[in-house]
Amino acid sequence: MAQIIPPPDTYSLLPPLLACLPTSFASSKPPPSLLELLSPILRQRLQIHTTSSSAHDSWLRLLCWDSSKAERLKEIVENANFEPHPASGELEIGEIERLCYKRFDPETLKAQVPLNDWDLTALYLWCLGSEEGNNWKLAELIPYDSDLSSDQTWSASLNEAEQKALLESLAVQPPRVNGDNKSLSVPVQEEDGDDDYWAQYDNTPGRTPGPQTPARKQSVNPQGSANSDADYYARYGSVQPAMDSYDPDEQHEEMGESTLNGNSMQHTLNGDSYSEPEPIEETRSQQFQDLSKLQIPEEDERAVEINHPMPSSPSSRAGSDTIARLEETADRYSASEIAIKQHISYSVKSMYRLAKGAGLSRGDFEDMIQRELETLSLLDRE
Repeated sequence: MAQIIPPPDTYSLLPPLLACLPTSFASSKPPPSLLELLSPILRQRLQIHTTSSSAHDSWLRLLCWDSSKAERLKEIVENANFEPHPASGELEIGEIERLCYKRFDPETLKAQVPLNDWDLTALYLWCLGSEEGNNWKLAELIPYDSDLSSDQTWSASLNEAEQKALLESLAVQPPRVNGDNKSLSVPVQEEDGDDDYWAQYDNTPGRTPGPQTPARKQSVNPQGSANSDADYYARYGSVQPAMDSYDPDEQHEEMGESTLNGNSMQHTLNGDSYSEPEPIEETRSQQFQDLSKLQIPEEDERAVEINHPMPSSPSSRAGSDTIARLEETADRYSASEIAIKQHISYSVKSMYRLAKGAGLSRGDFEDMIQRELETLSLLDRE
């Protein structure tokens, strides 16, 4: 919502200001009533530079920022007549030809009030957030300057000053080039801040970027985009999300067959993972028969050394494997049992906190849990 700025009320602002000017020759400090009429920066200037030790300096010069004009201001005030009107008892400010306004920047708006009868010009600043609210405050008091009064940069109304400031700001900004044709320029307009924010996602690289897919390359190509809104939103279906690590367009290796068997646990528990061991005596006799078939000369029998590991019993080997599997299964079941107990404990604690938050006492909670435990016997019968 645009702020409505009223023009300065000269009949309420100027008389108190003019009444305080003669006190500059009698006191080294400005009166408190004058400080309320000044802008914050001018008020701070007077408070810092006016001290009791500088009695020979007049604070009237501090109302003008130009030192060359400050001496002229002191002479004008010294020769002016500040006698109030005999009928009204107030200072007459005289007729004011016209007020001029100028917007210096988005936060600085000044008004020029020429006082022809006093040979002065008051520059007021529009201040926000003061104790009295938003109001016009004196920014500078200077001698009357005809050049300043006829300056074309000042406007006769507030609306004209705002429009002139807007045109000047647009003229300062560099024009944008229209595509590849550098001879044509497009005036800069205010862009939506949200569009600039979301547009940064296209320029932000991922932490682990992969090869760009054709869909992703097409989404960031400015020349391939359509002008209509329908084509713009239709391209969302072919855009690969930056946070999605899976890309259907990329080639992935086929997964090999797993060596795990789903019924391996059942075979382990049932004891079907090994066959019945053969009799030991039958195995040994078979080995001796195989050795007897070998024809080795007598003279070479002594030189031949049979170097082989002792045959292990199939029953002992199968039994050790079964024991290892059973121990692994027992460890797995014990870990599962501990996890189940912890889950039950956490669930009971969570239910107790919930009941306590609902206003139930501990006795009521224990009775409720006890009743539920008694009903578990019905489940055991099924």
